[in-house]
Amino acid sequence: MSMAVGKRIRFFRRLRSMTQKELGKAVGFSSRTASVRIAQYEIGARTPKLELLKQISDALNISADALTTPDLENVTCLMHTLFALEDSRFFSVLSLAGNIELWSDIEDNNVPLAVRTMLRTWAELRTKYLCGEISSEEYDQWRYNFPNIPKDESEMI
Repeated sequence: MSMAVGKRIRFFRRLRSMTQKELGKAVGFSSRTASVRIAQYEIGARTPKLELLKQISDALNISADALTTPDLENVTCLMHTLFALEDSRFFSVLSLAGNIELWSDIEDNNVPLAVRTMLRTWAELRTKYLCGEISSEEYDQWRYNFPNIPKDESEMI
């Protein structure tokens, strides 16, 4: 199950309170065509090429992996799939009594160490967010730029 690239573009554009025209202009489209071009990507009528996806992600201040249809063989894309599922409210992650808990039944022995480590980091940051130790903006900044952590936010972990 994956979210279409266009839906992710729309999600992040709205999260950043940008209009289609503002995003289009930020990636270099003319003022006259900016809204139409972004609308075409958001509804899936067109698929942005890799270079344009990078420009869109830069304009939205997120990782390009947060926009792409996930490749579940790639651990980074897997994490962005999980984030998208959280955005869709399919499940969440919590740290309870030292265990990572998802709505689904994932046992540590069946999950690769790299994924367990990333899930633990995610759970730690989500707990900090839920306890008010970090803001929703800081939490989202970490999620949407994963695995690249901005230097000024590296102390969150």
